[in-house]
Amino acid sequence: MKRRGWLGILVLSATLVAVGCSDDENVTPLTGLAPDFALKDVNPNSATHDSTISPRDYLSKASAWYFGHAT
Repeated sequence: MKRRGWLGILVLSATLVAVGCSDDENVTPLTGLAPDFALKDVNPNSATHDSTISPRDYLSKASAWYFGHAT
């Protein structure tokens, strides 16, 4: 039973890799800057607490942006 599960994962992974590696010339690469937005830093432990920050503040640095949703 465990082998069938791994086989399915292996087939799915191979399919996703094959689709992701296509040489389709009509695909537009993701390049350029992130959309312009700014958010207030509400983290009280942050050095930028209560200030407005945006991706423009980190143009020469690597950065990651996470938008979580809680219900």
